[in-house]
Amino acid sequence: MSVTPAKRRILLAVTGLTPQVVTETLYALACHTTAPWMPDEIHLITTATGAENARLNLLLPGGWFHRLCADYALPVIAFPVANIHILCDADGKALDDIRTPLHNTLAADFITETVRRLTRHIDTELHVSIAGGRKTMGYYLGYALSLYGRPQDRLSHVLVSEPYETNREFYYPTPYDHPIHQRRGDKEITVNAHNARVDRADIPF
Repeated sequence: MSVTPAKRRILLAVTGLTPQVVTETLYALACHTTAPWMPDEIHLITTATGAENARLNLLLPGGWFHRLCADYALPVIAFPVANIHILCDADGKALDDIRTPLHNTLAADFITETVRRLTRHIDTELHVSIAGGRKTMGYYLGYALSLYGRPQDRLSHVLVSEPYETNREFYYPTPYDHPIHQRRGDKEITVNAHNARVDRADIPF
């Protein structure tokens, strides 16, 4: 009796200036669930500034992506810098932001082509997160999946509890006490990342 080989699992996300979306989504998929979905590789679509934020905060030695994998003993997940795909203008120059109608059109084309490329092989399974980036980026990503998505593909958004949702120091709920700082009015307080809650909302497409 032949065994159907497992599909290669790919996590695809969009981000702007908050690379935390990647670790929050990975945590929700792989750690905070009774049925873990473990990606084999991660791909990110972002701007030039977002790419540098992701590289510095997530991928350097000791970065938050590596810390999450170590904290929760996750298997090896391929997430090299080459998997950060930067939006470009008509001349191929990396975009720092999406501000004009032309930028929006270029972003739509780039995101759609990326989804088409990642879904063209039958042996892949794509999980798309629309939690990060500008709202137009999330819309384009979900819309592209509605065009190219297959039965095995999924679309989701992550929801982070207060007061962690807007905290730049928060990347995921740690399995140990981890103090981070939070502004409350004109005062700075300390909260514990261990107490945060990150939930995944699946979106039909």
